This record gives sequence, structure tokens and C-alpha cells, in this order.
Amino acid sequence: MNHSHTRTATLRRTLAAAVLVPGITGALLTLGLPAQADGPAGTQGICNGVVNQLAHRGTVQENLLKAAAKRNADTIAKLTAEKAPLEAQKAQLASEIQTAQDQLTKLEDEYNSLGVQEQAAQAGIDALTAKQQDLQKAIADATTVVTTLQQKQSDLQAQLTPLQTDLAAAEAALPGLKAKADQTKSDLAATEAEIAAANSQMATLQGVEEAARAALESKQAEITAAGQELTELEATAKTAAGNVAAADAAVQAAEAELSRLKDASDTAQAALDAQVKAVADAKVDLAAKQKTATDAEAAVAAKKTEVAAAQTQLATLQTQAQQASDALTAKNAEIAAAQSDLTVLKAAAQKAADDLAANQAASAAAQANVASLQKQLDDGNAALNAKRAELTTAQQDLEALQAQKAQLDAEIASLNSQIAAINGNSQKKRDLQTQLAAKQSQLDTLNKQIADKQAVISGLQGDLAPLKASVDSLTTQLSAAQAASSSLQQQAAPLQAALASANDAVSTKQTDIATLQGQLPALQEALSTATSAVSAKQTELMGLQSQLTTLAAAEKDAQAAADAQAKTVADLDAQLQTLTEGRDKALADLDAQKGVLARRQSDLAAADSALADAQRAVAAKQADLDALNGQLPALNTAVEQASADVMAKQTEISGLDAASNALSGQLQDLNDSIAAAEQNVLDLQTRVAPLLAQLESLSKDASDAQAKLASLQQQSTDLDKQITDAQAVLRDIQSQKGNKKDAIAAQKTAITILQGQLSAVQDQISAIDGTANGGCLAK
Repeated sequence: MNHSHTRTATLRRTLAAAVLVPGITGALLTLGLPAQADGPAGTQGICNGVVNQLAHRGTVQENLLKAAAKRNADTIAKLTAEKAPLEAQKAQLASEIQTAQDQLTKLEDEYNSLGVQEQAAQAGIDALTAKQQDLQKAIADATTVVTTLQQKQSDLQAQLTPLQTDLAAAEAALPGLKAKADQTKSDLAATEAEIAAANSQMATLQGVEEAARAALESKQAEITAAGQELTELEATAKTAAGNVAAADAAVQAAEAELSRLKDASDTAQAALDAQVKAVADAKVDLAAKQKTATDAEAAVAAKKTEVAAAQTQLATLQTQAQQASDALTAKNAEIAAAQSDLTVLKAAAQKAADDLAANQAASAAAQANVASLQKQLDDGNAALNAKRAELTTAQQDLEALQAQKAQLDAEIASLNSQIAAINGNSQKKRDLQTQLAAKQSQLDTLNKQIADKQAVISGLQGDLAPLKASVDSLTTQLSAAQAASSSLQQQAAPLQAALASANDAVSTKQTDIATLQGQLPALQEALSTATSAVSAKQTELMGLQSQLTTLAAAEKDAQAAADAQAKTVADLDAQLQTLTEGRDKALADLDAQKGVLARRQSDLAAADSALADAQRAVAAKQADLDALNGQLPALNTAVEQASADVMAKQTEISGLDAASNALSGQLQDLNDSIAAAEQNVLDLQTRVAPLLAQLESLSKDASDAQAKLASLQQQSTDLDKQITDAQAVLRDIQSQKGNKKDAIAAQKTAITILQGQLSAVQDQISAIDGTANGGCLAK
């Protein structure tokens, strides 16, 4: 069996090598350069013997094709040579499977026989168990009787014990209760005497408290009345002070009004004197201003004639200047239009230059991007090829580990079969079990290594996909970048032609503008001459108009001054009468105010006298109130002390009353307790006597029931030994049956392993047949 597993592993490695070499070559050619064009249809598989390398790297080396074809032919020949031993191994495995099936049938027959013996032994145990259950029921019944009698004894004793204890305690307590009742009567009499004395003292203290409280209330009433009188006097003083302030303010107001009226009288007299002088002066000034107005009117008429002649000459000069200005404006408009065209042409030329510069910058950036993407693609292909090499190595390592696992599985199955075939626990069986444990430990380690290697392969396979996607993406980006660079280079020539054309248009327009600007000086000179003549005539006209305005203003001012002076004279005459009447009224008001001031001063003196009287009355009443308040603390102290004495005596009486009540209650309780204790003694003596008789009868019944229970328990012990012996026989049969069951399971496992090996050999033979006959190795 070890030889067959070795051959199987060798065959697997041979098949893997045959598939791996051309498979890796094909994978590198088809996946290594995803950016290249695909080959013709039908040339991708190694079974055709041709690889379209022209589509990947330009040309294919002929010696590589020959080497691949020769390697496939050698592999097919080698596999054909190995088919014969595989056929022999197939026959051997089929024979081993049949032998194992026969052994399995024998083990199953023995297992069924042990099952019949097990049923018979179990039936005997069941009979003994049923008998034991009956006996246990009888024991349980007897135990119940004994327990019931013992419980009755216990209950009766539980009733009797406290009754006996209570009886002894009741008889012992009677003398003490009677002595305590006598002492309580004596204490109660003494307490009642103390209460009577305290009540007498209480009446005296309450009389003292009432007298002190009456004195305090009387003094408080005096203080309240004095306080009210003080408040009224203070209000009177406040009113008097207000009257003084009002009278003083009235005097001051009267004095101020008198002073104001005297000032008004003086002012009215001064105004009247000034007005008389102003009327005389105004009349003299009026005659002079009327003569000035007549002279100004004649000068204005002469100046108007000069202004009319200058305006006629100015109109002619302005017409000539306007014609020169229009010619210059037209020329400037031509120049402005040409400059506007030049701005448009310059903007077009600048745009063409910008477009060309942008094209050149984009072309340089595109070329740099192509170089960068080409380098990234080279790096990506290198990483992809390295990762594929790692994956191939890991897969080879996994196949070696799986071959070792298949060998260990076969050895473990063989050891299990040998162990199952050995009955008992011989040294050979223990040695085989030791070997099995070692092999199982090796298998566990190997399984872990296989799992780790599979995890590594999964990780590498997971790494391949992103690397492949990255290479594909970079290839697509490189093609796009190359196309963009080519497009930009093709756009450069038209942009350069557009720039040259725009620059020519700018030069032509600049020449036109220079010609127009050359015509400007003559036009500007003509305009300047006409403008100067107009300006000179305007200056002359403005001088004449200014003189005319001045003369007209002087005429107007002179007439206005004469009119104003006439009105001033009339107004001054009217004001003179008003000022005379105002002076007379001011003198009459001054005399009246002097009388008002005298009356206000008399009111102020009366108010000052009333205020002094009120302040003296307030001071006297405040002194009375302070004296009464000084007597109040002593009265409060007397009331508080009397109240405290009363409260203390009330507390003392309350304590004595409570003590008396407590002693009365205690005495009543003691009398009740004595009567109850005497009755209790009689009751307890009556109940104890019949209970003692019942307890003696129950003790005899319990002794008889315990003797019967001991006999039944001895019978149960004998029956337990019989059941134990029968169970030992049953366990031995079940142990043999379990061993047979394990052997059957092991035998089935061995058959399954042999069948799996046979299936693997058949698969290998089928693979060899398909490969050798069809010329195509399985991938």
C-alpha cells in the first residue's frame, strides 16, 4: 500500500510538471502583456502546439516550439509505460476490498449474537429489579410507620416540654409578682403627695406671671400713645418747614421780578433816546441815496449798446470754429474706429499665440505622461510576473504536502484496521495504538501546514487580480495618452499659421492708423486758430457783460437803498411811539412789584416762627418716648422669668402625673398577672397528666415497628448483591458488543479508504488514457 501511494504521488507530480511547463509559457504569453493585440482565433491553447507570439512580442523562436513539442511527446511515452503497474494496483485494491467486506460480515454476525445475550441478561436484571422494588415499597411503608410513630412521640414531647416548663415558671413567678405589687402601691402614694404640693406652688407662680404681664402691657400702651403723638408733631414740623421754604422762594421770586422790571424800565428809556436820534440820521441818508440811483441808470443804458455790437461779431467767429471742430472730430472718429479694429486684431493674435503656447505645453505634458505610464506599465508587468512565480512555487509545495497527507491517511487507516482486528489489550495492540497516535500527530501538523499553504496561495491569487487589473488599466491609459499626444502635435501647424495671419493683420491696421494720425496736426492747428479768435471775442464780450452787470447791479442797489431808507424812516417813526408806551408801562410795573415783595417778606417771618415752635415740641416728645422705652427691657425680663417659672412647674407636675399614671397601670397589670398566673398553674397541671400517659404508649409501638423495618432492610441487602452480580455480567457483554461495534466502524473506514484509493487509481488510468490517446494534457 505504501508503494501504491508513492507511485500515485509520483504520477501526480509528473502530470503537474507536464502541464506546468507549457502552461506557464502560455500564461506568460497570454497574460504577461495585456496591452498587446490578441492573436488569431484558435491559437490560444497549448493542445494545438502553436502559440501566436507574433501578436505579443513580434516573433517566436522556433527552438522553443520544438522543445515544447518534444517535452509533450516524452511525457506521453512515460505515462503509457506507467499504466501497467497502475492496472496491477487496481486489481490488488479490489481483492483487498473483498477481503475486508468478508471480515466485516463476520464482525456483524458476532455483534448480533452478543445483542441476544445482552437482552437475556437485561431480562434477568429486570426481574430482580421488580422484586427489589416490591421490597423497597414494603421498607418504605415500614419506614413510614416508624417515622409516623416517632413523629407522634416528638410532637407529644414537644407539647409536653413547654407545658412542663411553663408550669415550673408560673409556680416560681407568683411570689415575685406579689412583692412587686406591694412596692408599687407604696410608690404610688408618695407620687400623689408630690403632685398636690406642686399644684399649690403652681397657683402662686401663675399669679406672679399675670401681674408682670399686666405691667408690661400697660407700659407698651404708653409707648404706643407717645409714638403716635411724636409722629403727629413731626408732621406739623415738616409742614412748617415746607411753609418756610415756600415763603422764602416767594420772596426771592419777588426780588428777582423787581430787579427785572427795573432793568426793563432802564432799557426802554435808552431805546427811546436812541430811536429819536436814528430817525434824524435816516432822513439825511435818504436824500443822498436817491441821487446815486439816478446816476447809475444812465450808465447802464450806454453799456448795453456796446454789448450788442460784440455779440454780433462773436456769432460769426463761433460758426468758423465749429466747422474746424467738426473736421477734427471726424478725423478722430476714423482713428478711433481704426484703433478699435486694431484692438480686436491684437486680441485675435494674442488668442492665436495663447492657443499655440497651450498646445505646446499640453504636448509636452502628454509626452511626459506617456513616459510615466510606460514606466508604470513596465513596473506592473515585472510585479505581475514575480507574483505568478511565487504562486507556482506555492502550488508545487502544496502538491507535495497533499501527497504526504494521502500517504499518512493510508497508514492511519491500516493501523485502525489492525487495531480493530485484535481483541483484548495485548502488547501488539498497544504498540499499534502508540504508532497510530504518532501518525495522527504527524497528520495534524501536516494538515496545519496544508491549511497555511492554501492560505498563502489564496493570498497570492488575490494579489494577482489587482496587479492584472492595474497592468490592463495602465495599458489603456498609455494608449489614450499616446493618441492625445499625437493629436496635439497635429494641431500645432494650423495654430502657427493662424498666429502669422493675425500678426499680419495687426501690422496693416497699425499702418492705417499712423496715416490718419499724420493728418491730425493741420486740422488741430485750424481748430486752434478759430478757437483762439472765439475765445478772444468771448473774453471781450464777457468784459462788457461784466461791466453791464456791475452797472445794472449798482443801479438796482442804489434804487433798493433809496427805497429801503424810505421804509426805514417810516419804521423808525412807528417804533418811537411804541417805545414811549413801553417805558411808561415798565415804570408802573416796578412800583407794583415793590408792594408784592413787602408782603412776601412778612409771610416768611411768620413761617420761621411756626417752624421753631414745632421743632421744640418734637424734641420734648422724643425725650418722653426714650424714657418709656428705657423702662421696657426690665418689664420684659420680669414677664419672661415668671413664664419660665410657670413652665418649669408645669413640666414638673406633668412628670409627676405621668409617673402616677404609670404606677397605677403597673399595679393593675401586676394584679392581673397574679390572677392569671394562679389560673395558669391549675390549667397546666390538668393538661400535663394525660400527655404523659400517651407518651408511654407510643414508645412501645415505635419499638415494635423498628424491629420489623430492620428485617426488611436485611432482605433488601441480599437482593442488591444478586442485582450487582447480574449487572456485572451485562456490562461484560456490552463491553464485548462495544468492541465489536468499534471494529465494524474501523473496518468500514478501511473499506472506504481502499475504495477511495481504487477510485484515485482509476482516475489516474483514465487521465493517462485520455492524455496518451488524444495528445492534449489536462490543464
